[in-house]
Amino acid sequence: MIEYIGVLAAFAIILVLALKKVNLGFVLLLASLVLGVTSNVPPEGFLKVAYLTFTDYTTYELVLSVGFISILGNCLKETGFMVKMIESLRGILSSKWLVMLIPALFGLLPIPGGALMSAPFNEGEADRLKMSPEEKTYMNVWFRHVWFFASPISSPTIMISRLVGVNLYTFLLTTIPMSLLLTLVGYFFSLHRRKDTAEPQKTPSPSALAKGLLPILLTIILNILGVPLPAAVLIGISVVLILGRMDLRRSTSVIWHGIHWDILSALLGVMFFRYMIRESGSVSLIFDVLKDAGVPVLILAMVFPFLIGLISGTAHSAIGIGVPLVLPLFSSLSLPVIAVLYLNIVVGYMMSPLHLCFILTNAYYKSELGKVYRTLVPSLLVLYAIGLLYFFPQL
Repeated sequence: MIEYIGVLAAFAIILVLALKKVNLGFVLLLASLVLGVTSNVPPEGFLKVAYLTFTDYTTYELVLSVGFISILGNCLKETGFMVKMIESLRGILSSKWLVMLIPALFGLLPIPGGALMSAPFNEGEADRLKMSPEEKTYMNVWFRHVWFFASPISSPTIMISRLVGVNLYTFLLTTIPMSLLLTLVGYFFSLHRRKDTAEPQKTPSPSALAKGLLPILLTIILNILGVPLPAAVLIGISVVLILGRMDLRRSTSVIWHGIHWDILSALLGVMFFRYMIRESGSVSLIFDVLKDAGVPVLILAMVFPFLIGLISGTAHSAIGIGVPLVLPLFSSLSLPVIAVLYLNIVVGYMMSPLHLCFILTNAYYKSELGKVYRTLVPSLLVLYAIGLLYFFPQL
């Protein structure tokens, strides 16, 4: 009986402290301790979990990949390469394309609160299209997340592929149709009836376009060719620093400020939590009760991550908590099942009123939250429904 209480207590700790924005690494460590104690895990069991966490290659690959990608994003920000690239695109594309492309390009930068960077750049294009504040908010939030199903340098895709043990690019080949669908859904709900009479504003600069795209494309190409992702990203960082002609002092400052220690500690917490779930076995007991009650396994694997994404408002939390929780439900995971699991995480996260991109964009444009939801929720429901129809025949 105490094992069931322990699981519920651990889950309550996660939900309450996540809502209070307590560091996710600490939250998962505390929840792991509660799971271990209530499941009668001996002291050597805790040491075993710690040993597995810090000796697992996945831990180092995950921490280094996400850490370096954050640094790459900050380097592109501080050199101004991304900004100059977007300004140059105004010489090629009309406002109707730019209003989608600007948040998508800034979405490549894995910077917390990065939506606040794209909002000012998108405002001029949205004004030319006579968009309301609510429409501007929707555009900035929606198209910023197009890469969640397609980018190999997106920390959510890296996290879930590593946690379930599948090749990153194999996973992306399964989910990339969702990126196209997300784009089409966003276009349908916001732009398909809107006329665009604005002409390109400036003469494009090939140099600016190259400097903004080269480090990202080089990173992806090197990784596809077999270079480990942390090393590929490190090369991308070096290219940015060289092209930006940064001296040692400036480079050190940009690198240091690009490290997000809260995210890195959260990743360590995720790995510890994952091994504690396996060591304690108590989570499996809870799910066994639910399965015996007739709840389908797939429904459980869909509902829990969706709720965590909705409640926490962060993709990292939804993946870091939700995926280890539902992994014990399956002896093996097929790619379509992983894709459905991930779809639930993304939809819950994007729907959350605690979603940081949503909060910052809404504040910048001074839009009314309820009016934004009138477009956002139907868009997410269409995305979700078509996504399920696409993946379920493959299960």
